[in-house]
Amino acid sequence: MEENTNDELTFKKIWQQIKKSGVRMIVYAFIALVVCGGILGICDIFVSQSQYETRITYYYSGAELGQDPWGGQEDVVSDIKSANNVSTALEKLQYTDEEKDALVNLIVRNLNVISTVDNETVDEAGTVLSANYSYRIVLSRNSDIDKLLKSRNDYNNILSAVTTNHIENFKKKFSFSTTLGSLTVLDSYNSFQKYETIRAYLDALFEENKTWAEKAPDFVSTSQDMSFNSLNSRMQIASLKLENYLNFVLFNGINAKGETQYVELKLKESNDNITIYDEEIKSLNEVLALIMKNSDVSLPSTGTIIVNPPDPTTVTDAISLAVAKKTLAQTEKNAWETRQTYFNTKDFASKSEEERNALINDANALELEALNEYNSIIESYKLMIEEYNSGYNVSSLVRMTSVPKQSTNSPITFKIGIIVELMVLIIAVMIAMLVTSKKGAMTFKKKAVEEQAQEAVLAENSADVVEEQNPEESESQNDNPTDVE
Repeated sequence: MEENTNDELTFKKIWQQIKKSGVRMIVYAFIALVVCGGILGICDIFVSQSQYETRITYYYSGAELGQDPWGGQEDVVSDIKSANNVSTALEKLQYTDEEKDALVNLIVRNLNVISTVDNETVDEAGTVLSANYSYRIVLSRNSDIDKLLKSRNDYNNILSAVTTNHIENFKKKFSFSTTLGSLTVLDSYNSFQKYETIRAYLDALFEENKTWAEKAPDFVSTSQDMSFNSLNSRMQIASLKLENYLNFVLFNGINAKGETQYVELKLKESNDNITIYDEEIKSLNEVLALIMKNSDVSLPSTGTIIVNPPDPTTVTDAISLAVAKKTLAQTEKNAWETRQTYFNTKDFASKSEEERNALINDANALELEALNEYNSIIESYKLMIEEYNSGYNVSSLVRMTSVPKQSTNSPITFKIGIIVELMVLIIAVMIAMLVTSKKGAMTFKKKAVEEQAQEAVLAENSADVVEEQNPEESESQNDNPTDVE
């Protein structure tokens, strides 16, 4: 760009000014940066806040979508910050109930849980192949909390307890468990009670194992050399042995501990239940008819239900439930009628005592065989659960990947500090250029004055020289003033 003749600011003039101000700019900039850095450091001391941080990382598919290990939704933030989690953590640190009541809400308010993604690997299409899905758990120092703590180190202790308690609860929540146990010989029961007891345990085991097979289809126990799915085949064997025991009792009409009376009792219970459900279905159908007429209705067996506006869904659901119960009662009645038929065709009492004892012993042997098969299965089942929970499947779901450590949180971040320093640097440079410009103008003015003085001195000296060279002319001019006029 050419220099403008109208004294406008040009790049050339700016560059010339920078060259003139080079040294001053460096000095001013250095002083400004040092002073600004000191001021920022002092401000940081007053506005910064101590905080304590740990980190947990989840290692299972679906964690990146906020899912739990079983495919449901998991709110990690709410769980960690829950009053229950914090209270339990304080309890483990042996805080009293009064101290817990005072601390829980304060800690929850100063506790932050921040999700982060580390070590992310993506393919060419942008699909995430692997990553670490973590949560930073940060407890900020607070003066109200300080008053209630036994020592400053309790911040680390509390944060560690909050984190580990969440991890323990998470693992426990997604671990397998069972309340089923082994069975002992049921000597005081009759044959049908023994059958029903073992059948109930087998059915409960089947339903429970079905759940674990769905949640861990790929798990194979190394100690038992089978999966939860393959355990079903063993339960089928136990079920067949149990049915063999029942059939033997029926085919031989074994009546050793009141089996005949028990059949009659169960048959009566089934009939009574059918009668109850018939009456309930009849009442509900009457209610449904009233609803269709837009009337308020009452259900004598379950209390009063006001339907306004009329809604038949509630009653139709109740009818369906009653029908299902009646169907179950009818099935039980049919089963007990069949058993009664077997007993009526067998004359167990007419057999000799030796024959009766032999049949009872054979029946007990079949019962024990079914019982032992169940106990063997339940033992394997518990070992599989223990192996699943203690192995990779649960122990590696989540881990604390950073122990509690203290850090400082300040609003004066590195980025803000750089911006402030740059602004101060620019201002210092501008001031240096301005001072250089002012001093240059003052120097120019001083030089002009000096030049004028020098010119005056030179002029005066010139006059003296002329006067010395022409003294007669000067005198004549002084003697004849009128001539000058």
